[in-house]
Amino acid sequence: MELQILGGNRRRYGIALVLASTMVGLVGLAVALVLAIQFFVAGSAATSLFRANGNQLVERMADRVRAELDPAAAQLAFVAELLGQPGAVYDDGRIADLLTGALSGTDSIERLIFISASYRAVVVDRGEAAPERRFVDVGGDRAAVAGVAEGKSFKGGRWGELLFVPRQAGPAVNRRQSVWAGDRFVGVLAAIIPLGNMAAIVARSAAAEYSGTPFILYGRDAVLAHARMPQALASLSPAHPLPSLAEIGDPVLAGMWTQRNDAPLLRDSENSHMIEYRDERYLFLYRQLTEFGDVPWTVGAHFPARDIAGNLRSLALAAFAGLGVLGLAVVAAFLLARRLALPTQRSAAAAAQLAELDFDRAQALPASRIRELDEQAAAFNRLIAALRWFEAYVPRKLVRVLARDRDGTGIASQTREVTVMFSDIVGFTTRSQNMTPTETATLLNNHFALAIAAIEASGGTVDKFMGDGIMAFWGAPEPLPNHAKAALAAARAIAASADQADVRLRLGLHTGLVVAGNVGSARRLNYTILGDAVNAAHRIEELGHTLMQDGDAALVLASEATYAAAGAPADFDLAGEFTLRGRAERVSIYRLRADADAPQGP
Repeated sequence: MELQILGGNRRRYGIALVLASTMVGLVGLAVALVLAIQFFVAGSAATSLFRANGNQLVERMADRVRAELDPAAAQLAFVAELLGQPGAVYDDGRIADLLTGALSGTDSIERLIFISASYRAVVVDRGEAAPERRFVDVGGDRAAVAGVAEGKSFKGGRWGELLFVPRQAGPAVNRRQSVWAGDRFVGVLAAIIPLGNMAAIVARSAAAEYSGTPFILYGRDAVLAHARMPQALASLSPAHPLPSLAEIGDPVLAGMWTQRNDAPLLRDSENSHMIEYRDERYLFLYRQLTEFGDVPWTVGAHFPARDIAGNLRSLALAAFAGLGVLGLAVVAAFLLARRLALPTQRSAAAAAQLAELDFDRAQALPASRIRELDEQAAAFNRLIAALRWFEAYVPRKLVRVLARDRDGTGIASQTREVTVMFSDIVGFTTRSQNMTPTETATLLNNHFALAIAAIEASGGTVDKFMGDGIMAFWGAPEPLPNHAKAALAAARAIAASADQADVRLRLGLHTGLVVAGNVGSARRLNYTILGDAVNAAHRIEELGHTLMQDGDAALVLASEATYAAAGAPADFDLAGEFTLRGRAERVSIYRLRADADAPQGP
């Protein structure tokens, strides 16, 4: 993987100068074009201009609809890719974590659902204060069984039928994504996206510049968005999720398909026509969107023909006034450009803070009255949120090493002496059978939070979670002097936290040579360690099955190699010589005394 250094030694210019020059050039170009239209195109230019602007505003509305729904589809595809990775094993809690992260990264989604091939459903709702999770067996639910059967019939994603969301008191669409691991069907994902933001898209439409009325239709007779939509919401229900053309209270829109005539003003446009209502003529511009399900959406607007003609004639007069405005625009452009440069400078400073990798303290950018700058700040703030999720899945120490990798070559595999630790909760399988999924997740999360804090505080790296167990190591990816001593310090702290976490623990530690580096493919890598020392640490943890006594809250076992490398700590006693599973030679094992003092630092 190679990174290209952008920019090189090319000259760079201040954003204020670039913005001012661009704005002056654009204003001058606009004035010149308007004058050319006035003098050379004359009357026909008015209709051409309106046709171009009308089609553009309809296309812009269509793009905004796609921008509202496409991120949800992309987020669903991303989650499906994670769930379908070869060898990936996800329990309900980790699936719920993935769905919660996806929900927080996509504002348009109200609910995410994953139904496995065995009809186990994980449901995450946005909730009023925080995401709400549910774990349900849906084998007896006909709709769920039908959804899984449908998911087996295709690969990729598709849009489903229109729904009514009682909590939102309005319509919603659903997106479905089939999850496959190669040729094996894993399950199906679904997202519920309320359509409340469609009203905002209509409200922001430029149709109002021509006294137009924008709208979005579902099929030919149902209204998805309109200025009168809030008044119609009270009459909606699951059986009647959308108002009809006749119910929305717009008589012009109600006659859109019944009084259709050709529109001479837009004779070259396929998606336009004219109607007459009460001796007035109205022009319709629209565009059909077919990518959001079997029923096409129609995005468009209608305009009074007399108002359009008057507005278009005024454009010719405005062209002459533009010559006088151009001089003022030059001065105003430089002043405005300097003001616009300030938020960009703030963004650069905030990005520099992210380079320190302290995502918790990274400062969010303030909102702006300028829409594009406000969107930039919002996107940057979402980036901070996404990086915090990234940090939750990738050890911070590894992130820092990668951040210093200027040439993009990654972390080279190398042989290292490290100390490896395995931990396990005693009797967890039996205990979890009498607990709800929520109680089980709470127990594990409390224990993991304490254990991870102890591991990271001592300079260790969490390699992976194995059910209720943890694998961690010290001495990679960065060298760590006295890694054995640091590992024993973390083990003491974890053992001391057993009562607080309400668990009984077994921990096994061993020091030896491993190969530390990246394992995987170019598209998906995992930094881990491989070697006999890893297996030995695991076997030592397993030895705790025979050495742990009923009264022990925690049992910490260390090999002779770890005990010696840590300087023969006084709170460890020789437990004896044992033959580890799968090995012929006997090894000396040391045990942390039950009456040892409080955890020692490394």
